Amino acid sequence: MEKMSNGIPHISYDRTSEGDTITDGFVREFGSAWEAAWNSHDTERVLALLHPEIRWNDTVFWPEIIHGRNAMQAYVDKIWEVMPDVHFKEVQLFSAVDAGRALYLFEQTASAPPSTRIDKTATTFGCDIFLGFRDGLLSDYMAQYEIADMMRQFEMLPPRNGRVGGAYLLSLMGSRQS
Repeated sequence: MEKMSNGIPHISYDRTSEGDTITDGFVREFGSAWEAAWNSHDTERVLALLHPEIRWNDTVFWPEIIHGRNAMQAYVDKIWEVMPDVHFKEVQLFSAVDAGRALYLFEQTASAPPSTRIDKTATTFGCDIFLGFRDGLLSDYMAQYEIADMMRQFEMLPPRNGRVGGAYLLSLMGSRQS
């Protein structure tokens, strides 16, 4: 459920009765299929793992929460455009079967976007958070990963120079706070 807080959408991830009961075996099979689909760079293969009413929250990369599998096409195609050689490798798969959730911890490797003409590769870590499944398909998703570190590896951002927390972000915007 999305709520508003100071005009900013806030999402609740309460377990609903709509979600499937999952098993460790299901999570293991889904995690393997997930990695294979993303590493195939085949949009249809990725979309096949998503429920038609998927709620997709990757606002690190995309400007808004995506609702519905049909709306996912543009997102997935943009991933291939920006990172045509992106590769994911599972670090560990965690499951909370009683809650119908799982977490896929990954290592991501990709070259800088072709449009930058930067000849560098970055490796970062992140996690795909599977918040719900319906009809054996992912129905609720959240991404968490460090895009700033990837951009620093591409030399697209200046070094942190010891700045902590939001001070680094503010420094990129020209703020004098440290």
